[in-house]
Amino acid sequence: MIQIGICDDDMKSASKIETLLQNIGKKKLIDMNIEVYADGATFLESLERKMRYDIIYLDIKMKLLDGVDTAKGIREIDQEAIIIYVSNYENYFMELFEVEPFRFIKKPIDEEKFYRYFMKAYEKVLKKDNFFEYKFNKMVFKVPLKEIMYFESSGRLIKIIRKDFNQIEKFYGRLNEIEKFLKDCKYFFLRIHQSYLVNFEYVQKMNYTKVCISNGKELFISESRQKRIREEYSQILGEKYIDR
Repeated sequence: MIQIGICDDDMKSASKIETLLQNIGKKKLIDMNIEVYADGATFLESLERKMRYDIIYLDIKMKLLDGVDTAKGIREIDQEAIIIYVSNYENYFMELFEVEPFRFIKKPIDEEKFYRYFMKAYEKVLKKDNFFEYKFNKMVFKVPLKEIMYFESSGRLIKIIRKDFNQIEKFYGRLNEIEKFLKDCKYFFLRIHQSYLVNFEYVQKMNYTKVCISNGKELFISESRQKRIREEYSQILGEKYIDR
């Protein structure tokens, strides 16, 4: 479940943000918990009580504690939370750099932009938490990346082969999109073939034409990718681990 905080002393605006988030959750089948705060001081008190939020929507101009000082307080407690400002006030940009906001949305809210920024923030949360998420039969599944040995595609059908799991998970998607999503994650995935995206943590050995996975499976490297894969693999593990 993704944790979201809204801090805005304009209750009409806060309610609008909450409604937009709830609609996205229903549309994209994202499980979320949303908490709303009317001032920065109360919000910081919640953080001091060990509440943590993945994404925070923050107004700038608030009566008790403005959004700039609230964000500074957030950063003293939580360096990882994604802060998105939603405000009429654009003349605070220089002060905002210090707290590293993710995005700025001007009021009145552009709903298309709000949706786009949320989805980018959500992807960042998934990568930070080291999970891969997919949908199948109108249900959402989250798989720890550390358990994924490799992805295998056949047309648009994607299979996830996991460590110590006999059942193969399936969903519809594109391997190119999965490769792009996993590019900046903690775990390194090698695109050895049009049909294979392999977690290098499970590669026991490799030569020019194939890799051997820790479950004993051998996967072939396409000829067009052999040089690049060898270079990438060498950078990670060193030449001595590669069969000649």
